[in-house]
Amino acid sequence: FLPYGVEIDTFKGEAYISLVGFGFNKSKIFGIPIPVFGSFEEVNLRFYVKRNVDGRIKRGAVFISDIIPKSHTIEAFMANWLQSEYR
Repeated sequence: FLPYGVEIDTFKGEAYISLVGFGFNKSKIFGIPIPVFGSFEEVNLRFYVKRNVDGRIKRGAVFISDIIPKSHTIEAFMANWLQSEYR
């Protein structure tokens, strides 16, 4: 799962993986409300990475999995596509 060009980020010598829950409420795409499907829960599994860019450390997260209700699959696809999230 480790993308090219980054390395595992650590805190006090320990690497972490996290399970994070979100609640989306009245979501919009390009400012337009999404009727019926605009509110849903999501859980994602992620770990943390870093990269040295011109002497500066940049940090980020790599998403291993997004867990959403099956009825909201299209919203997750659109959000990922619009934000150019690559896994």
